[in-house]
Amino acid sequence: MTRWLIVRAAAFVLSVVVGLSGLFLMLHTLPGSDTAGLAPTVAANPEARAAARRAQGLDRPLVDQYLDHVRGLLRGDLGVSNSDGSPAADAVATAAPVSIQLGVMAATLGLLPGLAAGVVAARHVHRPGDGTIRLTALVAVSVPSYWLAVLLLVQVGNRWPGLLPQPGGFVEFSEDPGATVQSLMLPAVVLAVGTFGVVARTTRSALIEVLAGDDVLFARAMGMTERQVLTRVALRNAAPAAVTVVGLVVAGLLAGTVLVENVFQVPGLGQLLVSSFSRHDYPVAMAAATVTAVAYLGLNLVVDVALALVDPRHRVHAARANGGST
Repeated sequence: MTRWLIVRAAAFVLSVVVGLSGLFLMLHTLPGSDTAGLAPTVAANPEARAAARRAQGLDRPLVDQYLDHVRGLLRGDLGVSNSDGSPAADAVATAAPVSIQLGVMAATLGLLPGLAAGVVAARHVHRPGDGTIRLTALVAVSVPSYWLAVLLLVQVGNRWPGLLPQPGGFVEFSEDPGATVQSLMLPAVVLAVGTFGVVARTTRSALIEVLAGDDVLFARAMGMTERQVLTRVALRNAAPAAVTVVGLVVAGLLAGTVLVENVFQVPGLGQLLVSSFSRHDYPVAMAAATVTAVAYLGLNLVVDVALALVDPRHRVHAARANGGST
């Protein structure tokens, strides 16, 4: 098990390094990437442009720039904004809690109903209730989040404008929980729709397979009630699939809110990424992408560890990878 954890942690580090290295090279090889963020008067003056490039270290070889960037990351230094000279970490620290709050709200609205719907559908398989849930989940998965966000923005905005997030008026949860929930409710609903569909379908499929297995047949033969069979046997056996999907969905919610945040003008990491790219502030964009990638891959690592703890078969696989020791 120990060796398996080391291997998974090494894979996490390698994924982060490869992803961020690719993004660094892409940003630094774009045409005009070294002058796009400068003021027009500075960019038009060769001497001023050269001075700005020296100040930012852009006149150095790309390998040296990359190594400086890596050393800065290891020290916790995410760089300095090209726009105003402020630390990029400050912008990320302001935006990240907003995205986390939005992700938690969306997960709460999507996971619990999705799990309940999946259980109900599996217990009433091939009945009208199962068909309704399957159709609802299919529609939920198929609806593009961007289209749904625009639709809600127009329809709800015309009828109840108070429910829309106010630009520049986001209130921290610690200051006014009600105002925070209100401003994030619509984007959370948009994100929760797809989450509900994925979780409901996965839970249904996993439970149907488990309910047809030998463990459930044996439990019923031993005289367990259907409630006991469901709670003590079926849900426990279906937990690994649910843990995997729930973890990936939550990671996606925390890291993949770019379009929805921009539609509703939510000042999270997604909007920070788009705004920093649009104004060619690549250090801030790189910082936001770094935090997003680490959060997404880190949650995937947590899912793998949780799966090893929940699923005995996964523990056996981990023990074999460790040479037979646990």
